[in-house]
This record gives sequence, structure tokens and C-alpha cells, in this order.
Amino acid sequence: MAAPKKRPTLAKRFKCPFCANEDVVECKMDHRAGIGSLACRMCGVTYQMPIHHLHEPIDVFSEWLDDCEAAEKANGIAANDSTSGRYAGTGADDDDDDDIMAPSGLNAGDKKRAANIDSDDANVGDEDSDED
Repeated sequence: MAAPKKRPTLAKRFKCPFCANEDVVECKMDHRAGIGSLACRMCGVTYQMPIHHLHEPIDVFSEWLDDCEAAEKANGIAANDSTSGRYAGTGADDDDDDDIMAPSGLNAGDKKRAANIDSDDANVGDEDSDED
């Protein structure tokens, strides 16, 4: 007789989608209470969901990733369509420097004229102070 096939073991530790560290998210399955919970040891983020007797840790982790993506989409569309990436839903808007255009070089000769105008403006301020 052949030995019975061994059932493959599924992962119980996963990569954190927030801090991106490997094997730091641990899954605990409480089948009596019907709760599956995840917790990252590095950044402390947690997740819980209702489970039944057929759920495995990978199911809880996959559901967490789906919920993260849904929240990111909902926050990204509501806040700003141009935000993207892993932390788009955090509300941080750090793309202010994208609105600044690079100099074209077409007005390079205007620098001297701008310097002269600035120095004339400084003189105008001096004249105003003499009149007071």
C-alpha cells in the first residue's frame, strides 16, 4: 500500500501591505468565536473578519488585501484622482512640486532686465521713505 499523500501546509505568516516587511503579519484563527485576526509585529496594524470552519489563514489575509484595495480606491477617487500608490488613501498630498514648471530657457536674456527692475524697485522704496 502506498502512503497517504500529505496535505500541503499553507502559510500563516505574510508580508505586511503597509510596512512591506516579510513574514511579520501573523494570522490567528478563533473558530469557536468565529473571528480570524491578523496583526503586524512591525507596524502594529490589525484586521479582523468573521470566519467559518472552512476558512484558512490565507483566506483572511486575502480578504484583508481586498478590503485595503477597496478602501484605497474609495479614498483615492473621493480625495484626488491623481493619487496612486500604496499609501494613496492616507490623505497626504505631497505632489505640490509637480505643479511647478521647469524653466524653458527661452527668457534667459530677461534675467538682466529682471535684475535691473528689482534694483529699481529697491530704489523706489528708498524714495518713499524720504518723503515720509
